[in-house]
Order: sequence, then structure tokens, then C-alpha cells
Amino acid sequence: MRASNSISRQSLLAIAVFLILITTSYSVFAAPDDELSADYTSYDSIVEDLQKQTAKQPGSIGTRRSVVNTSNSSSKDPFENVWIHAGVGFAQTTSSLELPNGSGAYLAGRGVQAAVGIDILGPHLAAEGAVRSFGESEDASNKITLKEFDLKVLFKTRFSRIGLRAGGGLSARYMTVRTLAETFDVTTPASVITLGGDIYLAPTVSFGLDLSTRNAMISETFDRASIDGTIRLDTHF
Repeated sequence: MRASNSISRQSLLAIAVFLILITTSYSVFAAPDDELSADYTSYDSIVEDLQKQTAKQPGSIGTRRSVVNTSNSSSKDPFENVWIHAGVGFAQTTSSLELPNGSGAYLAGRGVQAAVGIDILGPHLAAEGAVRSFGESEDASNKITLKEFDLKVLFKTRFSRIGLRAGGGLSARYMTVRTLAETFDVTTPASVITLGGDIYLAPTVSFGLDLSTRNAMISETFDRASIDGTIRLDTHF
């Protein structure tokens, strides 16, 4: 009887210890789960909060994007103030020639001009190219024809409807002189100095006058110098 009683007591003691361990383990492992479930925040919520906080900072990505977009929207077209002009004109040129045979000739020619130019480095500076062709002119014993190709850089300014320009550049002159017995051809590189003005009939149309002088840049030529004037009509766009 004593042996059975001791076994029963040991069994009851083991069951009691087992129940205590189970209760303790449950309390230890269940409490953190409850706390985690109470304080748990989803991943999407964390990301959303971080994005809101970042957007409020002055150096944030969102702010930089908005600044870039604003600057792009307010930036101007780089070609907005660049003007191109093109036009035609009527030219008159005069020149005194000393031909290789020792005789002299006088050129008084009338011709036409076609020109095109573009603003460079701002509205007050322009580059212009022009082609000029003069019909055959005659004096007592000579017939003279002349063609020119000009490239000039012009400084421009404008006051309301009045425009002024001055500048210089280079010219290539192709001249043919026919006498009673001989024909002389010469190609002469020359410097050009020009001064002119315009009256603007409309914002995109002007009527003007140019005065120019040309001087040979080489000595092996009989085409030494010339003076000319050109009446021109230009469009600006």
C-alpha cells in the first residue's frame, strides 16, 4: 500500500509539474505574439509614411523633380531671338582699271544681288553671304563683265522702324575685259567695308541702302578697287 501511495503521489507531482511547464511556456511565447500583433504595422504603411516624410524635405527627390520641371517649362527656345534675313537688290558699281596691255578702262556696271544672313551670338551681330552679277558694260573700246561672291560680318542696331548696320568681310571678284584685240580674265580676292541702313515697312520686311568699298588683297591684278551702292529689299523671319 505504501508503495502504491508513493507512486500515486509521484504521478500527481509529475502531472502538476507538467501543467505548470505548459502554462509557463504558453505565457512566455504567447505574450510577444500578442504584443507584435498589437504593434504590427504593414510593410505598405511603412513605405507610404517614408514617402510622405521624404516629400516634405526640401532636398527630396520629389522636390528636385518639381524644380527641374519648372525650369524646363520656363526655359526659352534658344532660337527664339535668332533672325534670318534674305532679300534681293539692285547694285551700281564703278571702278577704274589699268589693263595688262597698258590701256585703261572704266567700269560703270549695273547688276542684281541676292543675299541671305543669320544672327550670330545675339541680335546685334549677323553673318551675310551675297551673290552679285553685273551685266556687260561698255566704254569706248572695252566690254566688261563682273561677278562677285561676298561674305561679311555685320554689326546691327535698330531704333523703332529704322535699322543701321556696318561691317566688313571678304569678296571674290571674277572680271572679264574684252578689248578689240584681246580678252583679259582675272580673279581677285578683295576686302569689303560696308555701311547701310533700313526702313522697316513691316516687322518682317525692310527697304534699305548699302554703300561699300572693295580693295584688292593681291597686287597681281588690274581690278584694284571699286565703290558701289545697293538698294535692297529684305524679309526677316
